[in-house]
Amino acid sequence: GFFVYRELKLKVIPRLLKQSIMISATIMIITTFSRLYTWILVKEHVPAAITNFLTTLNVPNFAVLLMFSGVLFFVGDFIDVGPAILLLTPILLPAFQSMGISAIQFGAVLIVGLAVGLATPPVGQCLNVANKIAGLELGETFVAALPFLVANFIVMILVSVLPALSEWLPRVLFK
Repeated sequence: GFFVYRELKLKVIPRLLKQSIMISATIMIITTFSRLYTWILVKEHVPAAITNFLTTLNVPNFAVLLMFSGVLFFVGDFIDVGPAILLLTPILLPAFQSMGISAIQFGAVLIVGLAVGLATPPVGQCLNVANKIAGLELGETFVAALPFLVANFIVMILVSVLPALSEWLPRVLFK
């Protein structure tokens, strides 16, 4: 911006630095508190309790993943993806791995489920961004996004039920 496009002026650099510092500080605060939260949960043996609960359900892994997808859909409605990953992964990943579910499939279900939640009401952060960009009402944006949401739901179900779907590409790339 300064050398090539010549749009960046020296007098705005302090303001841009301040904005960058504030954004970085916000991210670091979220990361710090999520680490503290995880530490407290581990001290209170919450991951072990979740593992015990999930293993005593006596249901197939895909059923647990489908339930997990439903929870993620709800969580994704209200919490942004980054903090949700930081909060949920350290608690739930060991439980899912103890059930024989790979970390790759867990991650795929986590990301897809949270992404679907981001694009659905009542909060629908992605819908609100698209709404502002397109200059439409929220209802119009939701109706326009509905076919894509249906496709996302189908992908969420398929990734939960078929482990090979999420594990195929990493196996090909990392042989």
